[in-house]
Amino acid sequence: MGKLLALSVCFCFLVLGASSISFRQQPEENACQFQRLNAQRPDNRIESEGGYIETWNPNNQEFECAGVALSRLVLRRNALRRPFYSNAPQEIFIQQGRAYFGLIFLGCPSTYEEPAQQGRRHQSQRPPRRFQGQDQSQQQQDSHQKVHRFDEGDLIAVPTGVAFWMYNDHDTDVVAVSLTDTNNNDNQLDQFPRRFNLAGNHEQEFLRYQQQSRRRSLPYSPYSPQTQPKQEDREFSPRGQHGRRERAGQEQENEGGNIFSGFTPEFLAQAFQVDDRQILQNLRGENESDEQGAIVTVRGGLRILSPDRKKRQQYERPDEEEEYDEDEYEYDEEERQQDRRRGRGSRGSGNGIEETICTASFKKNIGRNRSPDIYNPQAGSLKTANELNLLILRWLGLSAEYGNLYRNALFVPHYNTNAHSIIYALRGRAHVQVVDSNGDRVFDEELQEGHVLVVPQNFAVAGKSQSENFEYVAFKTDSRPSIANLAGENSFIDNLPEEVVANSYGLPREQARQLKNNNPFKFFVPPSEQSLRAVA
Repeated sequence: MGKLLALSVCFCFLVLGASSISFRQQPEENACQFQRLNAQRPDNRIESEGGYIETWNPNNQEFECAGVALSRLVLRRNALRRPFYSNAPQEIFIQQGRAYFGLIFLGCPSTYEEPAQQGRRHQSQRPPRRFQGQDQSQQQQDSHQKVHRFDEGDLIAVPTGVAFWMYNDHDTDVVAVSLTDTNNNDNQLDQFPRRFNLAGNHEQEFLRYQQQSRRRSLPYSPYSPQTQPKQEDREFSPRGQHGRRERAGQEQENEGGNIFSGFTPEFLAQAFQVDDRQILQNLRGENESDEQGAIVTVRGGLRILSPDRKKRQQYERPDEEEEYDEDEYEYDEEERQQDRRRGRGSRGSGNGIEETICTASFKKNIGRNRSPDIYNPQAGSLKTANELNLLILRWLGLSAEYGNLYRNALFVPHYNTNAHSIIYALRGRAHVQVVDSNGDRVFDEELQEGHVLVVPQNFAVAGKSQSENFEYVAFKTDSRPSIANLAGENSFIDNLPEEVVANSYGLPREQARQLKNNNPFKFFVPPSEQSLRAVA
């Protein structure tokens, strides 16, 4: 009996341990064999009336190795990124701007309710729905899930299958960089990023690359892009620009390009209990102009129900409200709770009660306007977001860091023990070197603003700023990435006995001591005196 109990306990620990760390699938064989790494630039732009989306080719070997896809979104004034969801989790870093966003968790309550009368506090209970036969003159107040604010430097976590939207209510363009983790175990489809649009009739941002991948020789999968119905069986118009698909010269009823477009009007009329033809047509993406796209311009601005310190519970236009972030209002208490969780020790120690999905935090500011985790006044700063300070990242299996490196300062050679690092250059430029397991430099170039460099797991990387400031965000494919420094205080060399250093590198004891102790810095190394004289 005792042996059986012990075996059961061991089995439980194995299951719990596997569930807490098994976030990613393995890449294809030889996907991470590199003779050379390349800094990648976006190679496709999809224009919309309210902005545009740029994408990097996910078929590039570097992205296939890391199992990720990257895109960049630009929202102009009064622009709405229409709702969509993805087949894999996302991390979105706000490079510029301040605006609204929403995440729709099905099953969570609608906690924001429009007041019954303008200027009056809303009722605590949701107004009853109108059923068939009820007087249509009755006006139902709007209610919806929480609307959030984001600022420059915020990192937003978006779980798989969760609908997401954005709206820019300011004059400054919003620039958002999004990483999609297609190798995540939450993605049960093939390793290709998909956007399931919930409105409109526009091109999927990664569709171009999906069509290219159909020509590749891949093993059969019922979800593979290769396995499309034969042309004679059914014709597809992936973009649906004009909302028309034909078969044998007859116009088909399927029109549009969003998730509702494939359902017949009869199904939708019954599902939504509406019989207005225009409602159904617009729902299915018909009557769309080619210019609208994924980002539409809201004429006169979007009406947002949002808490405000002076006009709480009022329904007003966002450009009239005080500059106020309702998430930031509760920031201190949230940080205190997270600090308490951090003090509990081992990974997976949470009991699941501290934070439910309906009240979870989905963003954290890691930009330059927050106190950094690592700081050297002569060299730079670093701020991280991981499962310890943004709990939702444990679910996603992702993390990120923001770095700011001053001119001629260096971040020491280091590697990630358990994650790939996808470095996106935000501003400035830096000379970056990456070394593989054979000791070969696979990257030795300047990384410029807007470029992306994938550093595979365990590849060593170092960088030196070539501009006044080199700012970057590094997305990591683990929720609690571990960094091993190869130089400086508390590094690999620093923690070896002098005798081991001397005999490993064939050095006299005094030189071995210099190698160990000459650099007192942990991560950022200030410019050398020679560099400072050169600048002067």
